Amino acid sequence: MQQKTTSIFIRRKELLPNSIKLARYAKSPELGPRVLFFSGGSALRHLSSILTKYTYNSIHLITPFDSGGSSASLRRAFKMLAIGDIRNRLMALADQTLHGNPSIFRLFAHRFSKEESQANLFSDLEKMIAGKHSLVVHIPNPMRN
Repeated sequence: MQQKTTSIFIRRKELLPNSIKLARYAKSPELGPRVLFFSGGSALRHLSSILTKYTYNSIHLITPFDSGGSSASLRRAFKMLAIGDIRNRLMALADQTLHGNPSIFRLFAHRFSKEESQANLFSDLEKMIAGKHSLVVHIPNPMRN
């Protein structure tokens, strides 16, 4: 006896973006979709920043093979990979709300000026280490300590 086969075709129409899912993820980003990024640090910075509003479930594989830009001197001096891309992505993912402490974000987003004298740069660095720099003073304890 030969078995009869039946074919069933199921179609589903999905509207993107799905406003119901977006609202749900915005309310509870910890339940958001899992997303994997494989890129340089600055390539998806803006998208990564927006993504944090909808999911905390993202993995970022960052290729630290850029030219180094402003960190090239550090790379050569310490024989290390370029850290600028990793820093860029971490800054994009950082919580900038009051809960996430925007003062810490401002400290890590700070860039030393190329035009500043070495003495002034050293002075700024000493103030940061001593906790007297304006970027550090605003960080509440115990984080500042």
